[in-house]
Amino acid sequence: MSSKHYAKTIDTLTNRQGELVELSILRATQKDPLRQYTPYQMQKIRQDTAYNLQYLAESLLLESDDLWENYVRWLSFLLQSLGISKQSLARHFDHLGEVLAEELDSEGYTRVRTLLHHGKKLVLQEEITQNPGLDPAAPLYEQAQIYKNFLLTAQKDKALAHIRDLAEAGTDIRKLYLNILQPVQREIGNLWHANKISVAQEHYSTGLTQLAIAQLYPRMFSAESKHHRMIGTCVSGELHEIGLRMITDIMELDGWDTRYLGANMPPESILESAIEHKIDLIAISVTFPLNLHKAEDLISAIRNENQLKHVKIMVGGYPFINDPGLWMKIGADSTAADASLVSRIATSLVEKSA
Repeated sequence: MSSKHYAKTIDTLTNRQGELVELSILRATQKDPLRQYTPYQMQKIRQDTAYNLQYLAESLLLESDDLWENYVRWLSFLLQSLGISKQSLARHFDHLGEVLAEELDSEGYTRVRTLLHHGKKLVLQEEITQNPGLDPAAPLYEQAQIYKNFLLTAQKDKALAHIRDLAEAGTDIRKLYLNILQPVQREIGNLWHANKISVAQEHYSTGLTQLAIAQLYPRMFSAESKHHRMIGTCVSGELHEIGLRMITDIMELDGWDTRYLGANMPPESILESAIEHKIDLIAISVTFPLNLHKAEDLISAIRNENQLKHVKIMVGGYPFINDPGLWMKIGADSTAADASLVSRIATSLVEKSA
């Protein structure tokens, strides 16, 4: 069923979010009047309930059950790492469902009830685990572990020297990106998600990796030019850019003429740059799933620009790994599950349309 059938439901979940959050909290306190919450706990409950409503709306908009399912797994693991029981999250879904039964039209609520029921079942019946960021069987695993430990112990100089020494010893820059920098960043994210490191440590580690990438630039070289031009960009509101930076650099190494626009880019600026520089490919990165509709809007704007009719569009990031068909739903030409495949797929797309 098309998301158009749920337009009213999506509008209610989005535009009455604050009201629905308060009704859900009221329902919970009525069910458990003896439970007392601190102001900080109430703030977090409001925030999490708002996220639940946003993910329900985004899942309906994009017709993606996987989007909701992966969010529930992510949330369940996070809350359990903070000492909040899976039964508490299941009860929250019950309370939210009771409120939405009264506030949504029957057709929309039937769909939402299915998602909430499935979410509750996942929480209660499935052991939620993380996908490891570092694989012991992968190349350069030991070197990646050394780099990770330098990050977590805030040894900036040693972390940067470790990557620099590997490059000077002849390690291919692609391998440094794909086998050390990228998987270590994933592992750092896993540690934050498991409540084993703080947000400050996660941000510090990301900043060091950006410095490690920057020091590799003088060593980068271009292969024989393919005469293809690309833009790498994040949608407005998207602040996670390090994965896109790595992909853009790998494309440059493979002979592409690249322009990295970075995080939080207004759509009109992306279109202007694509026209000015006669771009063949636009690579769009989305890490936060609630920004997917912005990517869809950006793709639509590109398609509607006469001067960009020839441009191919690739998307990538966390949501597209978890829902392999999502790139088609938002109108892109392709995606790549692994950064090592991006250049090959992009070249094929552009050359087939030439």
